[in-house]
Amino acid sequence: MGQKLRLCLFSAAVPGDIPFAAPFQALDKVTLLGETADIEEFREGMRTTTVDAVAVNLDDEGELGFEAIEYTGTVQPNCGIIGVSSNSDPAKIIRAMRTGCNQFVHWPIDGVDLRDAVNRIAANRQVSAPTGKRICVIGSSGGVGATTVSCNLAMELAALTESNCALVDMDLEFGDVACAFDSEPKYTLADICVDGQQIDKEFLTKAAEIVHDNIALFARPHDVEGARSVSPEATTQTFHVLNDMYPFVVVDLPRTFSFLSAAAVHAAERVLVISQLSVASIRNATRIFQILQQMSVPADHIEIVLNRYKANFERITPSEVEDHFQRPIFATIPNDYRHVQAALDLGAPMYTESPDSPARHAIEGIAKRLFNNETSQDAPAVPQSTGLFSRIWKRG
Repeated sequence: MGQKLRLCLFSAAVPGDIPFAAPFQALDKVTLLGETADIEEFREGMRTTTVDAVAVNLDDEGELGFEAIEYTGTVQPNCGIIGVSSNSDPAKIIRAMRTGCNQFVHWPIDGVDLRDAVNRIAANRQVSAPTGKRICVIGSSGGVGATTVSCNLAMELAALTESNCALVDMDLEFGDVACAFDSEPKYTLADICVDGQQIDKEFLTKAAEIVHDNIALFARPHDVEGARSVSPEATTQTFHVLNDMYPFVVVDLPRTFSFLSAAAVHAAERVLVISQLSVASIRNATRIFQILQQMSVPADHIEIVLNRYKANFERITPSEVEDHFQRPIFATIPNDYRHVQAALDLGAPMYTESPDSPARHAIEGIAKRLFNNETSQDAPAVPQSTGLFSRIWKRG
């Protein structure tokens, strides 16, 4: 292993005569970043510091050790987790593994066992760095058009790169991505992202449903029960391999935040929050913006996209939205119901069915900006407004 593994320790229990950190300090391939017994301090550290692994003492009388494991899996899904306990009861070990432990060692720690556990974590992290970019798309409320943006964005990115791009439907219960392409995939995420599955390029190539010749579709499970089998760990590994297979991976996210959502947004190049110019939509977009940051998504990786711009019901201006978020809007997509709905009814993207659609041209522009790695700071300025409507969404 070339680079040392960055490790944090959490121990709310008294380990005995030997300090909990001592066995880890003896490892020459580990950089110990810190140790804490305070769960809030640990949470703060996980939110603000990127680490390779954590070791958690599971012998505290409460449930703080398991809580630390769960939180680590939420904010840093790729982080290796070592559970440590003086209790070798199989039920406890199984619970630790189900909670998110990658490795388990018995206390007092045998140096060889600990070194082997650390080496296994390091080996899993030494897979070649993915070359593709992951773009996550999430709607601020139902019906804002996030899935339409996801599907058409994937098509535009595939055209720009002249290569297949991946499109993943992470709305495991109610996703419509396959329907948008009039497709009935043989394999779904319930067949792919499950514990024990060997996930590699060959496997994902066979599991992909190729639609419109250039989109590798990974659809939601066929039934709700299938959604229950999707594993966060397998999902993380799937995204890692996909990013190494395709220049762009577009992920259609549900408006729920879980271990699966954390696996999707972790290491995402950009997260596009799709909103409309309504009070409810902007309020929800604000909540999503805040939650994404709590999940360790950098603020400059989150972009606001206004859909159905210039619809008849609007009472808010784009400049008010920019004032509210204190950042430029990344893009606006004009209201183009006729062309968008026709493409949806036909199960085909606007790229092929309505190439001259204003909405299609706007999404093409988003794809070009992502392709060129532009951010909201590169967006053209919108006319400023001194409207008073911003007071409404500032209310509690």
